Amino acid sequence: MEKLVEQFIELMNALKGIKTPLLVTHPKADADALGSVFSFAEILKNEFHLKSKIFTPDKPGEIFEGLFPIYKIENDFKIEEHDSIIFLDRGSLYYDFKFNEKINKSGEKIKVINIDHHPQSTITNALNLTDISASATCEIIYRFMNYFNMNINPKLAQYLLNGIYADTGGFRHNNTSPLTLEISSDLLRKGASITKINRGLFSNKSLNTLKLWAIALERAQINPKTGMATSFITNEDLEKCGATIEDTAGVSEILNSISESKFSLVLSERDDNKIKASLRSEEYKGVDVSKIARQFKGGGHKLASGFEIEGKLRKNKDGWTIE
Repeated sequence: MEKLVEQFIELMNALKGIKTPLLVTHPKADADALGSVFSFAEILKNEFHLKSKIFTPDKPGEIFEGLFPIYKIENDFKIEEHDSIIFLDRGSLYYDFKFNEKINKSGEKIKVINIDHHPQSTITNALNLTDISASATCEIIYRFMNYFNMNINPKLAQYLLNGIYADTGGFRHNNTSPLTLEISSDLLRKGASITKINRGLFSNKSLNTLKLWAIALERAQINPKTGMATSFITNEDLEKCGATIEDTAGVSEILNSISESKFSLVLSERDDNKIKASLRSEEYKGVDVSKIARQFKGGGHKLASGFEIEGKLRKNKDGWTIE
């Protein structure tokens, strides 16, 4: 029996009573975040004849343009224009971006729904549809659709598979369960293409991207005591290579594949005087990187996490430091 069946029924009843939904996902949206919001927008359109607005705090990377209609995403909204807000793939946004204060200030009665597979993402007094055992938020959405026998057309199937395939690292990560593979197989039968995802996310890297990766790999080091493989990327590196911040994605995965490493840490500068840290590991290596991320007020999964700190990467006579 589907363990989320009560939440599925509660969600279905809630969706029948809304008229102006706002779909929200996190900054620097990844394939699972985008797959979640776009697939749910399709559900609302096809099953409930609702037009929804999609909001993210910033514009997703160009790498996703071939997989999602990201031009439809908006970076602003008026809360009084919506009777419901549906958070997808990161319930913590409710507090991080002070949606609770915005709702209270508006005086409107707004239904809050949270669909997520990340730990510690529950929203108080909201309808929470969460399962940390799911490989991706897109997997939870598929299970919801499947429970009610909703039609999954090829476009919807592609959105869902994009998220699942990306969050499992192309079915290489330990979060790939038998159910994940069964769901993915069904999405392929319904018209999704793995080739399309591979081409969009893992292949067709630009020369600028490869130049940037070469710089990061040249700097890579491994701590023999901890097994931590580290590297970093500066804004100057991006400018030199003609690359964007989205081109840094993948470096932590490459470092994590080094035979001597137990986990990887990649630091990359941001324009707002912040440094983004990406952590990766594998189940057999026995390192829970989410514990490291939480020490710096970050989060994620035990095999893929991250955090942000303030500062800049500076070079001096002794090497590189954070100032």
